[in-house]
Amino acid sequence: MNTIYTQIHTLCTQRSITPCRLCSELRISRGIISDLKSGRKKDLAATTAYKIAKYFGVSVGYLLGYEDK
Repeated sequence: MNTIYTQIHTLCTQRSITPCRLCSELRISRGIISDLKSGRKKDLAATTAYKIAKYFGVSVGYLLGYEDK
């Protein structure tokens, strides 16, 4: 699993939601999360990263694994 997926999964767990629910609420493809988890995808589009970071109240840098919380 890659760092981005790990960060997203951890943030979902802290909020007691599933990654599927996150995708549904943000209207992003569930395939994005599946691809990150399996390693088929290594990064996110900037707009998607921004949506997820904003949803959790963290920086994009944190979401991508470049910063500590």
